[in-house]
Amino acid sequence: MQVNLYAQETGSKMVNGLPVHEMEGLVEHLKENPEKGQVTFFSHSRWQDGMRAFTSFTGYKVDGQMVHENEREFVLLGDEGVELGGTDAAPGAVEEMMYALGTCIIAAGNANAAMMGVELSQFEVDLESDVDLHGLFALDPEVRAGVLELRAKITIAGDADAETLEKIANLGYLYSPVSESLRNGIKVIPEVEVASYEE
Repeated sequence: MQVNLYAQETGSKMVNGLPVHEMEGLVEHLKENPEKGQVTFFSHSRWQDGMRAFTSFTGYKVDGQMVHENEREFVLLGDEGVELGGTDAAPGAVEEMMYALGTCIIAAGNANAAMMGVELSQFEVDLESDVDLHGLFALDPEVRAGVLELRAKITIAGDADAETLEKIANLGYLYSPVSESLRNGIKVIPEVEVASYEE
């Protein structure tokens, strides 16, 4: 992909912290080149102890080409609450999923707001997730192990009428990649490699 969203031109118009001209250029590039725009993200999770695991992120591929591989080194710690066997050193996996969903809705919504020229003063997402531990521990085959219900409350304010602001919030919800994935499911291809045991 030749268009770099973050290579901001001098004097580029910024709305809500986003370079509108570059975003519009990216959208036009994708319209003219429908085969472009394929992005692959990578992560590596490594168990530490108990419920704790570290997940690292580095570069990602854009249209088959790795970018920022030696520039990005992010590490997140995951744990569970003490009632679930963890030490509460970090958010649990479901909480991290909620983090991903909330931030993705905000990012997608803000991108649409910026393209529409709407300046936001507030954009918040409150989430609640229900899990039944009977499913997690395979105690009841009728209970799924995943989240049973997820409730989202989006609060938004900006220099537009209520109808436009509601549209922006809904666009964030509908076109957030994480939100869409949770709503419609993801094809997961598991591959198990048994390594040698080390004491």
